[in-house]
Amino acid sequence: MDIWFRFITRRQADRETENERAWHHYVLLRVHEIPGLTAQERGEIVPAAYHACSDGHLPLWSQERRSAAAIALALLFALIGCAGLLWFVNEGVRTELGSWLVSHVPAEGLGTSVRTQALITGPLIGLGALLIRFTTSMRILRSALGDGSRVTWGLPYATIPLMAVVLVGCPWAAVTIADVYASWPTGWNILIALALVFGAVLVRVFLVVAGWMESVRPAPWNRSDDEAIRSLFLSTVNLYQSRDYWDKPSEIAYLRNHIDASARRVENNRIPLRAVRFRERGLRTEIRHKHGKLAEQLRLHSRSLAQVHSLSDYDRICDSLRAGLLAAVRSDWDELLRHAPELTAASQLRRALNRLTGPAVLVAAGLLIPLLPGVGPVPGDSVRILLLASGALALLPAATTNLARSDVQSALDKALFSKDKT
Repeated sequence: MDIWFRFITRRQADRETENERAWHHYVLLRVHEIPGLTAQERGEIVPAAYHACSDGHLPLWSQERRSAAAIALALLFALIGCAGLLWFVNEGVRTELGSWLVSHVPAEGLGTSVRTQALITGPLIGLGALLIRFTTSMRILRSALGDGSRVTWGLPYATIPLMAVVLVGCPWAAVTIADVYASWPTGWNILIALALVFGAVLVRVFLVVAGWMESVRPAPWNRSDDEAIRSLFLSTVNLYQSRDYWDKPSEIAYLRNHIDASARRVENNRIPLRAVRFRERGLRTEIRHKHGKLAEQLRLHSRSLAQVHSLSDYDRICDSLRAGLLAAVRSDWDELLRHAPELTAASQLRRALNRLTGPAVLVAAGLLIPLLPGVGPVPGDSVRILLLASGALALLPAATTNLARSDVQSALDKALFSKDKT
């Protein structure tokens, strides 16, 4: 008997059996929905995809424990961040560094007790966490209300109670802030903006921690090619299922998010490195380079989806992913990476610079706009905090350069409009 199953209950064992049967049924059903496959090719895909999707992951009870640990660490991070945020708004703004960010601090501060501020900050952090993954949160809610068996441990179980906290707490927080907002508008702007940004960062921290915990000790029966097969299989199945909705932007956005997430999992896959010795740095680099090329090829398919103009363009992307799936199932990496872009130091540096362009513009604007003639000190403080917070938010994967341009323009309009009013 495997060591993973020595200390589980009968109910947990039944859940594992039910999960394996569900995956087996899912793989059989979806493989027969992929057009253009021969009987021999289907026979090759079914066992490989089933192993990658089911046996290539930890048991459900182990996933639940790790997800619970990740939630506990995220809550601890939230408490530390909330305490730091409240300290900054009440005491940090009176220090030398705080005086550089905020020019005017009234003696009474925010005009409420720290306990009330903490109760206000909690729902705002939750709102930021929901907004950064709004589409996923709505999908989790629909799944929970429709078929609860589809809601798994981890982020779904954390999302539903979070929605309840936000729905109850945010209206109360808005009413409370409205009563004391006039005492120090800049301070309340700081608290609201940083709480929303911190909520978005908190979700990212949870995902990173959960992924790290899964990669530290993966399933012992996981194979090196499982993540590549799983990513290509699910991406291919999703694209063929959405073929009738190829011209809907919302469906294309969902497919692109799924492919991009698969690319990140392939790129960060540590399973192939388990057999590499510590001193074999060249071999480790070669393996990472191979998986990095596959991840970049998936990203190219994602970008191609955004430029689809006809059904034939969409079908070409589907056929390409199907060919990649067959190559991965056969462990033919030469064929799989034949059309993959070459990864160089220059291309990786260019990608990093493209990601940092938006945040850099926001930070520079936050430093320069308050210094422009015609911008008063009080609106200048609000503009600075808004843009610096937006710069931190732009570092998340969903941010783009368009977000930087729109935030700069809206912040400048806000500052000049407030000055005209005074």
